[in-house]
Amino acid sequence: MKATVSRFTRKIHHPVQASGERHEARTSLFLTLEAGDSFGVAEIAPQNKALNGDAGVDEVLEFLRDVALPRFLSVRRRNDDVPHWARVPAMFGTDAASRMASALIEGAAFALQGGVLDVALAPGIATGSLLGTAFVPEQTASMAMVRLKVGSDVRPEAFDLLSGLDIPVILDYNAAAPAPEMVLEHVALASVHASVAFVEQVVPVGDFNPPSALIEAGVRISLDESIRTIPDIRHAARYGAAATVCIKPARVGGRALAKSMVAEARELGIEAYFGGFFETALGRLANAALADELHLGPSDTLLSGIPVSLDDASTVVQRVRAGEFETVGVFEVPET
Repeated sequence: MKATVSRFTRKIHHPVQASGERHEARTSLFLTLEAGDSFGVAEIAPQNKALNGDAGVDEVLEFLRDVALPRFLSVRRRNDDVPHWARVPAMFGTDAASRMASALIEGAAFALQGGVLDVALAPGIATGSLLGTAFVPEQTASMAMVRLKVGSDVRPEAFDLLSGLDIPVILDYNAAAPAPEMVLEHVALASVHASVAFVEQVVPVGDFNPPSALIEAGVRISLDESIRTIPDIRHAARYGAAATVCIKPARVGGRALAKSMVAEARELGIEAYFGGFFETALGRLANAALADELHLGPSDTLLSGIPVSLDDASTVVQRVRAGEFETVGVFEVPET
């Protein structure tokens, strides 16, 4: 078996200003697993630097090289077989870098073992920002909602950019923890032009105490950066912290853990959807296919306002296989 890690840094089509970072470029890490004539390719796109509890790309890459891939290939050597993709998360810990690495290896093993990512094209969520140089994505037929980055320094006139939208918006605070009164003001300003589906991560990461003023005003609350494990889902339910949770498969450790977390959320009466990390078409299709399998609502699966297709993802795989991206690590176990 051969494992090859490659890296591709690209500019984001339209930079997105968030509370903690301006997203102008993103580095994707690709893993290709080859066994005989079969291969599987998967992608993750970590944060550029550690942020809000997420590992940065250099940290993830170091963990892949030094720990994750040697361990995975050691199990392959010992068992004389490729571990089933759903067993991969059990090989690693629960820290941020481990979960990201697990998601990448699991995704490549899933593809190697015949997993299919084809999916019916479905409406999703597009992302814009009301911070800095504000912009709202032009609405398309494929957009079910628009996520807008907001924070304490958003200008009131920026909300006028929502004029003309006839789909709901998400106000995403990325753990900036503004005063509840400010959030209510933002909801009121946005509601002049569009309905507000929910406000997201208005509390610091790990805080499961919902602002009472928002609850009393009937504002739906979602958690994103706080949601990493099944216990986090349970905390959200126990304390009434969220009506919705954003589950990012790459953040939580991959598709197997994401499926378990969706099941837990549903059991506890919490709505779940999938978020992403500005992946290419390959990573977005993987999330879209899993969302489709689990019958989730709109998720962060659009690319430039339209759903990705199997052809889009296949083009990325072809580029990886052709060596167009920088190779940063090769690991091999002799076939027996």
